[in-house]
Amino acid sequence: MHKVWISVCCLLLSFGSVAGERIISAGAGVTEILIALDKQDDLVAVDLTSRFPAVSKLPVVGYHRKLSAEGLLSLAPDMLIGSSEMGPQSTLDLLAQSGVEVMVLPTETTTTNLLDTIVLLGDKLDRKSQAKQLITKLKRDIHQLEKNQQQIKTAKTMLFLLLNDKGTYTAAGSNTTAHSVMTLAGAVNPAAALHSYQALSAEALLTMAPESILVSGRHWKKYQNIDTIIAAMPLLAQTPAGRNKAIYVIDGSALIGGLGLNSIEQAKQLQVKLYPQLSANLELELEY
Repeated sequence: MHKVWISVCCLLLSFGSVAGERIISAGAGVTEILIALDKQDDLVAVDLTSRFPAVSKLPVVGYHRKLSAEGLLSLAPDMLIGSSEMGPQSTLDLLAQSGVEVMVLPTETTTTNLLDTIVLLGDKLDRKSQAKQLITKLKRDIHQLEKNQQQIKTAKTMLFLLLNDKGTYTAAGSNTTAHSVMTLAGAVNPAAALHSYQALSAEALLTMAPESILVSGRHWKKYQNIDTIIAAMPLLAQTPAGRNKAIYVIDGSALIGGLGLNSIEQAKQLQVKLYPQLSANLELELEY
């Protein structure tokens, strides 16, 4: 069965604005937008990836890809909002059959989709003013990132890697949030010819010869520092990134559910790390 796709048009035609409803948010990116739209007081639960102070005391319903209908229904929600990564479909179907409104947002990796999602949620949740303010800030940040790119004489190559326990390497190709973040930061992804996430052979990794490598915070916490990562993944030492210890970390929650607010912030921080001379042009929030 297909997921319950709800387009902007369907939402505007089928539903009026709502206020004071009981909402469950499934996905860090979705939760972050709801908080930015000042809807945290209407949240009754969040998923495991939504680790924000504003919702730290709420019940956690598990991983957004493995939701339990029974657990969600016990919270008496009026609405479940999540990305297209949310599931399984059987849970979504049971919730819909039980009268819970299931709102599935498209998981895309473009700034346009992010801005459209904010408009959609602002209209749906009676937060048009907050959505307008948020969009104004995001457009300013995105514009500055793109303007800074024009000042980069030679773009650096950067490869996002999932570091597997067995010593294998999985790279983020096109159509991934990691690719979009690196591109916004002004880096060139040598794995862009790949679609989504794909395993790399040793030969492929060495051929790509990345000047820098990006890893998620989860993997960084496991290895603690660059030397430990290279010791565990010795092939990295044969790349320009490994030789120069140019390994950077990104908040993994910024990669969940398509391009989100934190994705833009991570792109800003990454651009400053790659091109320090551009730091004066960006408004940075807390560094991950």
